[in-house]
Amino acid sequence: MTTTKRAIARAASRTLQAHSRSLLKARQTFAGYRTHTSSLVSRHQVSFAQANRNPLHRPTLCLERRKSDPRLGKGFHAQGTDMSDADYEAFLNKASEDSSGATTQSSKKVGTKAVDTEVPKALEQVEEYYTSDADEPFEPVALSYDGSSVSAGDLKKLLGHGNNVSEVSEKEFDGQGQYKKVVEAVKKAGNGKVGIFRVEHGGTRSEFFVVSVDEKGGKLVGLKALAVES
Repeated sequence: MTTTKRAIARAASRTLQAHSRSLLKARQTFAGYRTHTSSLVSRHQVSFAQANRNPLHRPTLCLERRKSDPRLGKGFHAQGTDMSDADYEAFLNKASEDSSGATTQSSKKVGTKAVDTEVPKALEQVEEYYTSDADEPFEPVALSYDGSSVSAGDLKKLLGHGNNVSEVSEKEFDGQGQYKKVVEAVKKAGNGKVGIFRVEHGGTRSEFFVVSVDEKGGKLVGLKALAVES
């Protein structure tokens, strides 16, 4: 074999070896990808159909999140891996119902009674929410009151509330101007002057009272909403 032929043979051999190594690497990469994909599929067991039926579900909900889902409580650990999608959904729905009931009871304990007389119809028609960690609706305030103005001390006596009641500015209450409808509705229901107060309930909870005096009706009227700020 001539020198030229040997050189060509060696070059061809090196090229073949390089192609073989590339093919082997590609096969290994593909095998790894299949393994990783299979693992992801086994971890994500909540279907898109379930996500549409229940907004608490999302397609990316995996077994790790099942274990840490706050609705499941401390007693739920790795057993979620053995549940079918239908069983898991039913379990979460039941847990959500129990949790919702507990939250409602807690909110009722926190809220103050603020109606002992007729509520102006204009205030009953207000459908606004106070935005905090838990968005809560504004509710009517209608308390018998003999006065032309109201202070934090006056409101505290009316509510029979033992915790701190303080007056806040409109800017502090509504720095972004999102509660203008609330303020305007209270102005129209009262004498046009509005007082805004924070009633502390301890911890992270308090209530905002937006009130005005209805001198002709002999009452304090307004709207209040629960704020949860962690």
